[in-house]
Amino acid sequence: MTLAEGLDEYYRANQGRVTRPDDLSQESRDLFRSHDMCHVILGLDTTLADETMADMRTLISCDVGFRAYWRYLTTNPDAKALFEELGYGRAVLATLIAVPRILRAVLENFRMTQKWPWKPPASYLDRPLSELRRAHGIRVI
Repeated sequence: MTLAEGLDEYYRANQGRVTRPDDLSQESRDLFRSHDMCHVILGLDTTLADETMADMRTLISCDVGFRAYWRYLTTNPDAKALFEELGYGRAVLATLIAVPRILRAVLENFRMTQKWPWKPPASYLDRPLSELRRAHGIRVI
């Protein structure tokens, strides 16, 4: 399965839960598309536990950097709305519950041969997920 096919499957499986980037404002498109690609490449679903892992693995395993990602989450209107809908207390609790998985992600990060690009080149969409994971040293946990 290619990254494009994985994204398509991700959107079909989460219809009504996940908004496709093309249906978002221009300001939110790139943020959510990159976040959705992280879900696919890292093998994460949309449960609260995996959303927490998607954010944590994005911080440690992607080249976006903490400051830029934090800025996205705290200034993007659509991201802020999601956090307000979820509730900051639930987000903190989900993060605390995920600590063992987060620690494993930290260890896996040391195995990675290169960070996953926050904005992958268009050519990545046509490449198999297995090939992309191997090239970056990504292991689904």
